[in-house]
Amino acid sequence: MPLERFAMSMSLLERLSSGLSGSEMDKILTEMEKALSAGLSNPKTAALMGAYIHVIRERQNTVIHRDLLLNIAATWIIRSDENPAEINPDIHQQKLTLFEELSKGGAHDFFYSLGIEPLMPLFNISAQEFQTLWEYNTTEVRKLNEALRQLTSHRKAALKEQPTTSESK
Repeated sequence: MPLERFAMSMSLLERLSSGLSGSEMDKILTEMEKALSAGLSNPKTAALMGAYIHVIRERQNTVIHRDLLLNIAATWIIRSDENPAEINPDIHQQKLTLFEELSKGGAHDFFYSLGIEPLMPLFNISAQEFQTLWEYNTTEVRKLNEALRQLTSHRKAALKEQPTTSESK
């Protein structure tokens, strides 16, 4: 496997063990940075930081992360019109769209048929258990996005409540 694909595969497998995709982690870290810049002396800001940390810890228990598994498949499976030595973002996105469609209702069979070696331990569970985890993860990703939206809203509201420098003089 070419180095660029190998590196991306290893990164995705590491993310799989953390339970967060790169974009999910980036959203959380960005919001944590914004909350920190507001100052931890504010109890609401400190509570927000605790909530973000809780979200990260909760996600570490994720067994199957739908988006990461689809990205692993898109990285490992090389189309005939694709240069194996590089990852073309347009082709990668096309594969993600196709694989998402192909995995609907039968994710276990879809991923098992690909024969991606690092994913083989996942197939020690039944197709029904895999599908249950797949659907559960889809719901959890929606909940994560909603939690991040609410936390962002709370952070912005807390900023509006803080007295400005001219008001505190």
